[in-house]
Amino acid sequence: MAAASLKNKRKVVKAKQELKNIVSLNDKPWRWRVGIEAAFAMGIPLLTVYFLGNQTMGFIAGLGALTALHCPQLSRKERLVVLPLILLCITASAALGAYMAGAVWLKMLCVLLVTVLSSIFMLGYRLGPPGPLMMVLVAAVVGKIASTPIPDTEGIPTIMYPALVGFGSVVAYLVVVISTLLFKEKKQSDTADKPFSELFSGLKFDETSKGITVRTVAGVTLAVLLAWVFKEERIYWIVLPVIAILQVSYSVRLTVVKAIHRMGGSLLGVVLYGFILMVNPQGLGLIFTVLLLQFAIEVVVMRHYALALMFITPLALSIASIGHKGDMMATVNTRIIDTLIGVGISLLVFFVFERTKFKTK
Repeated sequence: MAAASLKNKRKVVKAKQELKNIVSLNDKPWRWRVGIEAAFAMGIPLLTVYFLGNQTMGFIAGLGALTALHCPQLSRKERLVVLPLILLCITASAALGAYMAGAVWLKMLCVLLVTVLSSIFMLGYRLGPPGPLMMVLVAAVVGKIASTPIPDTEGIPTIMYPALVGFGSVVAYLVVVISTLLFKEKKQSDTADKPFSELFSGLKFDETSKGITVRTVAGVTLAVLLAWVFKEERIYWIVLPVIAILQVSYSVRLTVVKAIHRMGGSLLGVVLYGFILMVNPQGLGLIFTVLLLQFAIEVVVMRHYALALMFITPLALSIASIGHKGDMMATVNTRIIDTLIGVGISLLVFFVFERTKFKTK
């Protein structure tokens, strides 16, 4: 009895510690300068196209700013080497999203194709966060806007979508270059910066990266198939949480924590988006709201993932809803449902794979 009681007490203590780990902030700095970089990277192309007379296409150009969010674990000089390839991948994702937007099945195939290719690239070369997530997001958002008739996109050639995203990506890269020249980086170690030939010496999949890649692709495939069966066109809202959760770790504990963060952060983000809808900013007001959200994401993301999702969710909803009339609160409700479906799929796939050769070691 005493042994059983002691065991139960240990379980309670461990559960309390896990709960504390879920809600507490990581021991990382607030990234104020990175947040400013991200806001400038999105704001310059967005405002440029907006003042040329097309707000929706301005937000398309702003998607290129996601280039600047990649590979934060690398030194700034190494990022200058890697980001041009990320730029090309983001632009290619936009091209696939635009040119495969003609039918629902093509959009679903596009999401799956971009997931597979970007997972192999990002995980095979071990380029770190955010992994394939942003490339899939770009393809999905571009595909949605390109396939939905609204005044701002009437008569716009398909090639303009990847061209504008490419323009935004180039601006984002230049912002990183200028920031690198203006601010000296504190070296974390005495290790020399790796050249291009070493950073891209070949695809390398160890057991961990191979397992993450297979699980991520399997999760997205299942999400696409379910969307096809139930004729669900909001495939990207389901797929994004699947990728965000399955790509983060090969660990059971970290996967479950990430799922909790995804649900909690998304729900808080939906509440924040509800407040934005109440204020209903238009024109420059909407643009500066989006830039503020972009800034906030980069400031807090290293401290707490759920806190970052509280800003990512209204940012994604704001961009995806540009130019669309209708019941926005219905969009909010479906966003919650889609997120829960995506979390459920990711956990199902993860624990099914725990019974295969790809189980956690």
